[in-house]
This record gives sequence, structure tokens and C-alpha cells, in this order.
Amino acid sequence: MMLVLKVIFHFALLGIFLPSAFAQTEHNAKELFNQFSDRIFKVRVLELSSGNQASIGSGFKTGDSGQVITNFHVISEYVHYPTRYKIVIEDRHGENFDLHLINFDVVNDLALLNSPDSENHSIPLAESLPEKGEPIYSLGNPHDLGLSVVPGTFNGVTRRSLYGRIHISGAINAGMSGGPTLDQYGRVIGVNVASSGNQVGFLVPLKHVRKFIKASESQRLKPSDYDTTVREQLFSNQQIIYKKLLDAEWKTSEFGQVVIPQEIADHVQCWGDNFSEPDQKYKYIQSDCQGSEKIFLSRDFDTGTILLQYAWIESEDLNSFQFYNLLTLEGTSMRPDNLASEDDVTNFKCHEGFVQQDHGNQPITDKAAFCAREYKKYRGLFDVMYLSMSVKHKDRTLLSHFSISGVSKETADKFLMKFFSEIAWQ
Repeated sequence: MMLVLKVIFHFALLGIFLPSAFAQTEHNAKELFNQFSDRIFKVRVLELSSGNQASIGSGFKTGDSGQVITNFHVISEYVHYPTRYKIVIEDRHGENFDLHLINFDVVNDLALLNSPDSENHSIPLAESLPEKGEPIYSLGNPHDLGLSVVPGTFNGVTRRSLYGRIHISGAINAGMSGGPTLDQYGRVIGVNVASSGNQVGFLVPLKHVRKFIKASESQRLKPSDYDTTVREQLFSNQQIIYKKLLDAEWKTSEFGQVVIPQEIADHVQCWGDNFSEPDQKYKYIQSDCQGSEKIFLSRDFDTGTILLQYAWIESEDLNSFQFYNLLTLEGTSMRPDNLASEDDVTNFKCHEGFVQQDHGNQPITDKAAFCAREYKKYRGLFDVMYLSMSVKHKDRTLLSHFSISGVSKETADKFLMKFFSEIAWQ
């Protein structure tokens, strides 16, 4: 199965740099293909018992030792089940090499493999990024059709990207993940990682690649280290991300008769809608705020998501029973925002009850549920959901919900308290 990531809606320089005369020479797609095709590979993960491929992507040689960079999501099956799979790369002549995994960065979707040969010819990393609008060239193996060059345009670092992803106009298709995108001088400006279709592609930026290669100089993982390393990387990342988020002043806005937190960070974007109809017996306004990126763990499991949802409902025509049934129906439609299977997480455990907080002269009572499920392989990390319904009035209410994934209990508790304290009736 070929893997390619989909985005929502929605590096101390270590490469071998060519002489300055080369840096001043612009290249077209044909010249880049001819010059670097021996340094770009097809990366496959094979299931040992059948010999069939479980995933396919691309990789390229970089750094002083000519090791191979690819995406974590390309080789993730091997990381999770190293006794069931192996990593193989194929060069342009069709020759195959069994490679060993040296290191990975699950958060930034990178992996480093040993060099397939003694030749240390690498593709150099760029010293700086192109200007917006300049031509770029993505290389890889789209749909297992063979090494291809896809021209495109550099659009800069996305403003709403949590991890600083680079946005390009160009077709990054399944199988190109892990390949390089080059500037017109033949220098790597990022690693192909994701697509949202319609010629919209995304790259892992060089700052993460450089840091990863540097860390890998003293890091040689063994299969017994894989699960612990994933957990440590996820745990460290969530601490950094949520400390900034919880220390920040959240943006709030009016919603119905309340004030709610919405775009609480640059990478969280909100969308709204009004579902009220003339012949409808109730007014229904909705707001959804969602983070722009996820962390890929496996094809059935992702994490690092954040979702805030609100619904303002009011009616003078429904009786109490009808109004409560409407709220119950809407509440049950709210779900966690990340993908996980029963092999990955425990069942949700929930605490339900009534919570009250004073907002000046406006004491608010909510019926609330706080639920968490733990990661089976990465203990101490949880997916958390919170759902509350105000019961101050019998003809209008606020439904509020958040879902955050891959967080510690301490982080979940702090997020809950901040979320609750930011909601105020007017």
C-alpha cells in the first residue's frame, strides 16, 4: 500500500556543498534529473512472510556519510513491527539493498537509513530558502511509476503550520513522500511529506532536517528502543506545545449570548455556520476550531490533534422534553478528532457531573463529561474529550466540546481548567 499524508482542509549545515560556481548555475528539470537520479531511491517496506510490499516512498542521500533521508510514515510499519518487516531501497538501475534504520523523528516525520554503498555522493542542502514564486522541483516515485521530476513554485512557510511546513505549488503524489524538493540550483529546500490535492504540497523544512541529522550522529537505535523513543518524542513535544498554548492569552469572541475561546493559536483555525431555517422551531449556530496538522503514527493511528466545538441552541417553541432531546442528540455527535484503533488505545473512561463557576453576577452550571483513553504502547499519553451543556436556562444553551490527543494527565487537567475559565455568559 502506498502511503501519502493528507493535511486537514484542509537543518549547522551538514550537506556536502558543491563549489560556488555550481551555486550560481541555474538548472532545469532535465539537468537536475540527470545529475541527482543516482542519489534518489525508491524506499519500500516488505512483509517478510509474503515478500510483498506494505508501503512505498522515496529517499535521498545527504550528509557527509551519504545516509538516506526519508519520511517516518514511509517506514512506520517496520518501526511498529520490526520482526515482521524489513526496509529495502531500490536504485535507478533496479538494484535492491536491505537497509537499517538509524534514527527517526516521529514529530517531524523523518527517518534516517544507512547508506546503500560506499559512495558518499549526496545532494547538498540549501543555505537559504528561495524567494516566493521561484521555481522548485520535487523528485520521487509517484505511484511506483519510477523516478519523476515535478516542477512547481515555492510559496514560503505556511503561517498556520505548527511545525513550520513549507508550502509549494506542485503535485506531491503517493510514493513521493521522503523524496527531496530542490531549488533551481540543485539544493534541497525540504523533504516531501504531504499533499492536500489540487497542486498543493508540503515539505518538512531544512531546520528540522539539519537538527535531525546532527542528533543522529550519536544516535543508533535498536529495535528494542523504537517504542520508547516514539513515546519520549511525543511526550517531549506535547510538553513544549502545550506550555506555549497554556501560557498564551487566548482569543475569544461573542457566540450567541456567551464569549468563547476560538482561534487560541496560529495553527488553530475556526469555521462557523448557522443552521437555522425559517420553518425550524429552534435556532442553531455552530463553530468548529481545528488544528492544522497531525502526527502520523501508523495508517490507523494519529495524534497531536486539537479540536474545539461549540453549538448555541435556543428555542421558544420546543417544550423542555423536546429541547433536552435535541441537546442530547447534538451532544452524542461529538467525537475525538484523531484516528485510533482498539489495538492502539484503551476504552474511554468518563467522569460525569455538574460543574459551576461564577462569572461576576452570572453563576453558570454545566452538565459535563470528561473522558480519557490511554495509549497502550505509549503509557502516560492520553486522548481527552470534554463535553458540557449549560443548564442555566430552559430555552437556550451552549454546548461546548474539546478534544486533544497525545497529552499527559497534567496537561489535560490544565487545558480543561483554562478552557472552562475562558467561557463567560454576557
